[in-house]
Formats: sequence, C-alpha cells, structure tokens
Amino acid sequence: MAETPLSLRRRLASRVRAALAAPASRAQLDDVRRRLDRIERQLEGIQKIWLRTRHVEPAVQALLRERYLDPAQLPYPERLTARRFRLGSQNQEDGLTLALLQEAGATCRRFVEIGAGLSGGNSGFLARECGWAGLMVDGHEAHMAQVGRRFPTVTAVAAWVTRENVNALIESHGFGGEVDFFSLDLDGNDYWIWEAVTACTPRVAVLEYNSMFGAERAVTVPYDADFDRRRQHSTYYGASLAALTRLSARKGYRLVAVEPTGVNAFFLRDDVAPHVPACEPARAYRLLERYDLLIQQGEDVFAYARAHGLPLVDVQ
Repeated sequence: MAETPLSLRRRLASRVRAALAAPASRAQLDDVRRRLDRIERQLEGIQKIWLRTRHVEPAVQALLRERYLDPAQLPYPERLTARRFRLGSQNQEDGLTLALLQEAGATCRRFVEIGAGLSGGNSGFLARECGWAGLMVDGHEAHMAQVGRRFPTVTAVAAWVTRENVNALIESHGFGGEVDFFSLDLDGNDYWIWEAVTACTPRVAVLEYNSMFGAERAVTVPYDADFDRRRQHSTYYGASLAALTRLSARKGYRLVAVEPTGVNAFFLRDDVAPHVPACEPARAYRLLERYDLLIQQGEDVFAYARAHGLPLVDVQ
C-alpha cells in the first residue's frame, strides 16, 4: 500500500525526534527545527493535494461505466449502481440518488437529512447542484452554522437527534408530509430513529448500515438517547442491513440497492416506481473495505460485544 502524506509525516517526525534526542550543539538543534518546520509546511500542502485527488480514480471509473455500460441492459440493482458517481457525498451516493429519483420522480423537490455533517451528507448534491430545499440536522453546532452559509436553500439545525424529538424537529421546521428524499446517518441509534419517524413520508430513503454485522443477522445496538460512537468500540454502532430492511418493510419501504462501498442502503416507498423490484439483503449487501481488513485480522464485533457485555437487539 502506498504511503500517505500523513504516515510520511509521522515517520519523518519520529526520525527528527530521535535526532533531537541525540547530543548536538544548539546551532545543530536550531537547524533541525528549521528543517522540520519546512517539511511540515510542505507535507501539509501534499496532504491537501492527496485529499483532493483520492477521488479521481472513482470519478474515472464512473465515466468509464457511463461510456461502456448501458444500464437498460442490466438487471436490478446493477441498473442503479452502475450509474453511481460522487460530487460531494461520502462515496458515490450522488449518482445512485439521481438514478433513483429519475426512476421514482420528484413531486416537491424537498429533502430531510439527519446527520448532515459538514458536507451536507447525501443531500448536499440536491441542494448545491439541483436547488432543492431541505432540512439538514446535526449535533455539531459550528458545522451547522457553516452548512447554513454553504447551502442557501437549506434550513440548517444544530440538534442532538433522538426518537423523542425527531418528529418535532421535522415538523417545526416545515418539512412534515411528503418529501422526495430522506437520509439518515447517525452512527448509532439509526434503527430507532428511523422507526420513530412519522412526520414525513419520503419517496426515497437512504439509511446507513453497519456492514460489520454481516448480511444475515437482523441486529441493532439498543436504544440509548445519549449513544456516542466515539465512546464505543469503533465497530459497535448502528444496525445491520437485514434489520433495517425488516423495519423498512414494516414502514412500507423496500430495499432496492446498496452503494457498493458498503455504507448506505437505498429504499423506495412501496407505492413509488413499482417497476423497480425489491432486493434481498443478502443480494445487495456489501462489506466496507476497511472492515474486510479487520475481519481478516480476526476482528469479530459479535465476539467483542459478548466479551465486553455490550448488548445487541435481535429484531427478527
């Protein structure tokens, strides 16, 4: 694996610290410090360039798919996933969102994004490129102030979302009723928040799932209004794809696709675009690449949970 600018910076810093610990004159130490400052500035620039270019390969792949694949000749869900690309989303959800909206149609050009983050989440593309109105909610106050400046058509709200307040947040900001798009990404109580949502009825819904739970088991972490993933083991959060699919079916939604990196699942309301078939979780499931590496190294979220007394709720 190629060394990233961050790992290079750490390696060079380690060498410089070792040099500083060795006996040397004051002039030599000052010279080393000046060199280190210069290297730090250069590496910061390289880091910025690397962050901008790491999405180039997926973008080229998206163009190649558009050039050589005819989605109309593909089965579902590949007919949808072949149209994926990224403009501002975490992975390539933007293209999948557009593909689904083209299949489902848009009636009001409104969205609700729970867990927007600084980027605007999966709805940033709709606000920035398509001029949609929407509600973006996130618990980080400074981020939401910036989101409000970046997206003039958006109502940006800083709030910690729970199943007790989610409907009031949606209704009080004018986004009750039908919306064309709904996205949920909280890395924690996602199952319970989605279960609680009744204030709006999205045509298309995107839910983040925890691929570490596998394709078969329908499990979620128990509800905790104060759940914070940063205080938990890195893979103990959220719900499995099977759990979210079962819950969504009870709410009148069907799983139709998963973004191939293994993060977000896409659902259609049952009365919308009936020609797009439902997809079984085992067929759509994808494992996040870094989780695949953890599994190869012996990581097991179920074993970890048992060993540390962390409960999981089986929703079957």
